[in-house]
Amino acid sequence: MEMAKLENKKIALFGGTFDPVHTGHLIIAEKAREEFNLEKVIFIPSNIPPHKKKVYASSLHRYNMVKIAIEDNSFFEISDIEIKRKEPSYTYITVKKMRKIYPDYKIFFIIGQDSLFELPQWYKAEDLTKEITFLVAKRYYDFNYRKDENFPVNFEIINSPVIGISSTYIRTCIKAGKSVKYLLPEKVYDYIKKEMV
Repeated sequence: MEMAKLENKKIALFGGTFDPVHTGHLIIAEKAREEFNLEKVIFIPSNIPPHKKKVYASSLHRYNMVKIAIEDNSFFEISDIEIKRKEPSYTYITVKKMRKIYPDYKIFFIIGQDSLFELPQWYKAEDLTKEITFLVAKRYYDFNYRKDENFPVNFEIINSPVIGISSTYIRTCIKAGKSVKYLLPEKVYDYIKKEMV
């Protein structure tokens, strides 16, 4: 009985720039939570993302936007573990620190389909794949992943709709003065208008 209880302790980490956070992020997180019976999903905005050349909003603004976006979901939390870090936000380092906070939990990490193909280039990728199971959100209906025997990855596909919303598209719309209604939570857009535009 105690063993069964222990096995059910599961969380997912959801890292990213969230520049800005949008409806697609929230749908993916909620579907992952539901499908894999997660105790919670922890959003982790990055400070200095190693794989992106440019971040548009400051780390403080991106943190605040995520906090606003998830405030009505009791299963969602936010962590400033990477925001506080002055060095690049490597997932391996974050996972090792989270493992100390949640030693008895099975830890998942939510990524998009594109990131699955880029995993071999991540910092300490082989060590990282031994630590966690990835939950992959489909970006395209045709999910075709060829397993690399030299780089085994534990992953599950999130049964969520393919969502074509991107932070880049939202930023483009805002810059052009076009509507972003339904693309991101209204409170997040209110924050952008008040604090960033």
